[in-house]
Amino acid sequence: MTFFRDQYGYLYLFFVALASWILVNLSGGDNLGNRLIPPHSPDLFSKGYTKWEMDTSGLVNTQLFADKIVHYSDDHTTQMEKPSIVFYLEKQPPWRIQAESGSVSADRKNILLHGKVIVDRDQYNNTKALKINTSNLKVKPETHFAETDEQAELLSLPNKTTGTGMKLVFKQPIRIELLAHVQGKYERQQ
Repeated sequence: MTFFRDQYGYLYLFFVALASWILVNLSGGDNLGNRLIPPHSPDLFSKGYTKWEMDTSGLVNTQLFADKIVHYSDDHTTQMEKPSIVFYLEKQPPWRIQAESGSVSADRKNILLHGKVIVDRDQYNNTKALKINTSNLKVKPETHFAETDEQAELLSLPNKTTGTGMKLVFKQPIRIELLAHVQGKYERQQ
């Protein structure tokens, strides 16, 4: 008797498996992974995005804010609306960079800021506050370096310097270099 029960059990499992296979084929469920994904389609997005990066001692090193970010699965880039990046440095006020839009490369080593870009740093010790107006800025966060081929305006009131193309190192020793067509308006201290 147990021999027949075991055979019926196997027969029952066979019919359940066959019925499941038929239902999956009829519903098209086995093709879920084969659907076409449009090229350059987003796989995640966020509104009101904030990201903090810490240094080895646990202090905030960098903050990134954006009204909206969209990550794309095909090239692993991230697009940002109204990004704002803050770089904190030891014993100095932070550098802030704001732009109309931007993108982060797949390897996260380059941030391309598009449209109008403002770079600023508050006054500290004997150093005046600095504001840089430019556009299309490429930022390399790991090396604290930024550059553009566009027009740049450096304002450290009451002084103003303009030029085409700029390289900026915003970590000690801080260095700002305007590459061409440099003009300045400086007020002498009395």
